Amino acid sequence: MEKSGKRILLLGVYGMEMVECGGVLCKNAEAGGVSHASILFAGPQMREGLGKAADVLKCSIEYLDMNAAEISASLEEKCKVIEVIRRFRPDIIITQDTEHCISDLDPGRRPAMTLILEAMALAGRDYTNEKMENLAPHRAFSVYYMTPERPNCLVDIADVWEEKCRAMNALESQLSFIAELSEGTREEKQYCKLIPGFEKMENRLERGKAIKGLMDQAYHLYHGATGHNHVLLSESYRKEGLFILDNLF
Repeated sequence: MEKSGKRILLLGVYGMEMVECGGVLCKNAEAGGVSHASILFAGPQMREGLGKAADVLKCSIEYLDMNAAEISASLEEKCKVIEVIRRFRPDIIITQDTEHCISDLDPGRRPAMTLILEAMALAGRDYTNEKMENLAPHRAFSVYYMTPERPNCLVDIADVWEEKCRAMNALESQLSFIAELSEGTREEKQYCKLIPGFEKMENRLERGKAIKGLMDQAYHLYHGATGHNHVLLSESYRKEGLFILDNLF
């Protein structure tokens, strides 16, 4: 494979985002690049699964130990994210979608968006330099928003689909939680129709893997396979700003 990898940084709010972008992160590593995830919120149980998932995706990972209920885009929090950007010096930053995060009811997503945007802006300026004497400003990166409301690009992940699925299955605490949320709901009855043998699955983890597998296959088929985009399994992104091309292709 031609070595065409970049330095890609995922600024993740929650840990599952690393796997949701796992196709891009894994493909980049296999192309000779370096993929790294920096996660704002992740509890002890989630971290165990994320470590295993990161190994599958050939991605390094770190945790910024922020609190979803208390995050406020403070100076201290900004400095943590600025330090990551200046230390890693990415070619590309991936983070949550600026539109989707507003209506998503996960706690912390809205102030986290302000924090991440401010940190990306300040990382390239002469700001807090006295706190980071050995880390020069860095601004030479492109920004892509993951799983956006309005994507403008797709990445073909068919070659790493199995790795992405294995990485997702490593997030056992989150998958068990997904199954728990469905219990006693109308969705649970529908899963029995859509997932062979669902009603016979004995534990939440097994049911959670089946539910998330169904969701992921549907989502990753949707943008490419249902249109005229000539891609079957894909991850969707929205680039900040315009694409600069030498020629049309």
